[in-house]
Amino acid sequence: MQVWKVQCILEKNQNSVDGVIKDMSKLMKEKFDKYWKDYSEILEFGAILDPCLKEIFLRFCYTRLDASTSQAKLKKVMDKFKVLYEEYVSCFANESVSLSQSSYESSTLSKPSNVWNKTKKSKIAMDLQDFKTWSSNESSTPGKSELELYFEDKPMQLEEENSEDFEVLLYWKLHEKKIPTLSIMAQDILSIPITIVASESSFSIGGRVLTKYRSSTLPEHIQMLICTQNWLHGFTEYINDDDECNIVDDCNTTATMTQHG
Repeated sequence: MQVWKVQCILEKNQNSVDGVIKDMSKLMKEKFDKYWKDYSEILEFGAILDPCLKEIFLRFCYTRLDASTSQAKLKKVMDKFKVLYEEYVSCFANESVSLSQSSYESSTLSKPSNVWNKTKKSKIAMDLQDFKTWSSNESSTPGKSELELYFEDKPMQLEEENSEDFEVLLYWKLHEKKIPTLSIMAQDILSIPITIVASESSFSIGGRVLTKYRSSTLPEHIQMLICTQNWLHGFTEYINDDDECNIVDDCNTTATMTQHG
């Protein structure tokens, strides 16, 4: 969402009446397009797996940027999302079954060996619990996939003051019994870091202190790279051969005059 907001701001300010802002926006847009001209599919999948956004948010964003291509872009993303989901289904089918039946197992396998010595009242209560577990599993999957169950609900509506405190990963942890495979997929995707580059470096129009050979920002590595810059790139020629010869001649002349003096 933040990446989309940045792009909207840059697009808007490129037509600013203020010449300074206009030129600055163009330079920043060039750098933005270098990395974000095509959005990462992981970011799009992350938005889809946010219960407050889902695929409706992608449709909104694409429409705001370019309504003529929004449908094609959304279809492309959703097709890839479904392919990834099917891959998770094939890989985690057994694990999904165990998660969906975990509540039933906890109410039966965890019972003590003398379960048959329970009173009639306890037996009835246990039967009711088994029925609730069975009915919840039956009602939650009436021939629908987890993806269909997830998309049939509208995005969650949060109060503005509570939106920043909402934890997406906690939501999926709480829903892993209802939609186990999609929960595993969501936890994998949402745990991927978006970027490890500082924002001041990404959008700065100036030069970089360190070059592309940088592999870490540890002080020891920075010191090594600075000290070995000439070794990596070669020495810069500040003077040509003629100037060097003139300097040598001047030095010799000065030395000769000193000796005669």
